[in-house]
Amino acid sequence: MNRLPLLVLALFLACSPPPRPAAVPAAGTASTPAELSTIVVPIRTSLGPLLPLVEAQLPKEMAKVDAYELDPQQRFGFKYRLVRDPIALNMLGAGMHATVNVHYALEGCRRTRNPVNGQHTMWPCISCGFDEPMRVATIELQSRFDWAGDWRIRSKTTAHPAAFPNRCAVTFFNIDITDWKLAPLVDEQLENVARTIDQNTARLTGIRPAAQQIWTSLQAPTAIAPGTWLVFEPVDVALGPIHGSGLNVESALILHARTRVIVGQKPATTVRPLPALRSAEPNGRGIRVPFDLDIPYAESSRLLTEQFGGRTWKTGGGTIAVDSIRLSPGQNGRLNVEASIDFRGRGLKRYRGLVQLDGSPLFDAAKDSITIPDLRYAIDPKRKNVFLRTFDRLAHQDVEQRLRAGAVWSIVDQLTAIRSEVERGLTRQLAPGVSLRGRVDSIQPLSISAGPEGISIRIVATGSAEVEVREWRN
Repeated sequence: MNRLPLLVLALFLACSPPPRPAAVPAAGTASTPAELSTIVVPIRTSLGPLLPLVEAQLPKEMAKVDAYELDPQQRFGFKYRLVRDPIALNMLGAGMHATVNVHYALEGCRRTRNPVNGQHTMWPCISCGFDEPMRVATIELQSRFDWAGDWRIRSKTTAHPAAFPNRCAVTFFNIDITDWKLAPLVDEQLENVARTIDQNTARLTGIRPAAQQIWTSLQAPTAIAPGTWLVFEPVDVALGPIHGSGLNVESALILHARTRVIVGQKPATTVRPLPALRSAEPNGRGIRVPFDLDIPYAESSRLLTEQFGGRTWKTGGGTIAVDSIRLSPGQNGRLNVEASIDFRGRGLKRYRGLVQLDGSPLFDAAKDSITIPDLRYAIDPKRKNVFLRTFDRLAHQDVEQRLRAGAVWSIVDQLTAIRSEVERGLTRQLAPGVSLRGRVDSIQPLSISAGPEGISIRIVATGSAEVEVREWRN
């Protein structure tokens, strides 16, 4: 009877029952030690909701064209008009870059007193952008993003002074009106935009509810087989660095957890609260799924007999036919191999009966097979006669070599089935809008032993898993 108890590190894993019943550990015991795994939860959000808030904060047009605005000393007056393009937000690495082009026109006139009538006129005048293409100024903001302790993205936005690459040369009394009036006007609006970004980024990007849901749901014991429970114990949680491109912002929620399997009644658990947030790089080992592959001796004997029994070999002293092979536990973790053989030597020399060998099982990862490379030979001690002694002298080495070469049986089908079950268990919906997706990259043997009931192989399936959240709600 073959038992494949998968101790699968998965969230709410639904395993199909084993194909054959098998003995399990005593109730309330853990069948494997805890394995530390890393689950990466990609965080993908957009700056799209932030854009209309920023657009609303920065006027699309500012103008003073119906009358001249005078300087405080009333030495000159000026008119202006500014029209901006749409704001462009773009993620560059860990920060956001906001740019906008402002088209402007400026006219400055000296305030001149007429000595005849004492009235003032605005003359002479210098202008640009009126009755000709408007000049262009470029304004920029840089926002640096990181995670705040309240599970929200925190931004620190810096506004750069407006740049006038093709400035209007409107100057009176050594005062550049572009720098004196337009630049402060634009810079004031930029400061308002910077405050808008910093105030709304956190409001729009809170992920604590989703993080709490994932953290809590992992801790509920999950049945993976009758009377067998997967207990998932989150250890810590961290958020990876923020990066992105365009309007897309990306990061990762990184969960480390231990898993163990409890056999017996459903274990009582105490839900751990969501720990304090910290920052980390998502460079863990990925998912590690430990399980035991138990192959009872009857099944191993059947497999060996199927591929090795009923065959006959020629030897230097005659022929050897192997009828059947039976495995059983030996001393000090070794295997007993009992082979029923028919040896026919020259003349009347013949031995038909049992031979005993023992050896240590090994797992051949290259061939996904179990081998017994150190088989040692011993004749059935109850058969001591002249023919047996002749057989021992003539066929001892041949029997040992033949059985050693044949004591190899593949478990590739079992491992393929395990890989498939693990991947099915790692790909499922955890909650509305929350899905687990995983894959198995390799299956690695950790140890192999000969126990009282069969051969047990401790194996770990390694791969990766992600939790996909369709929408991060605040």
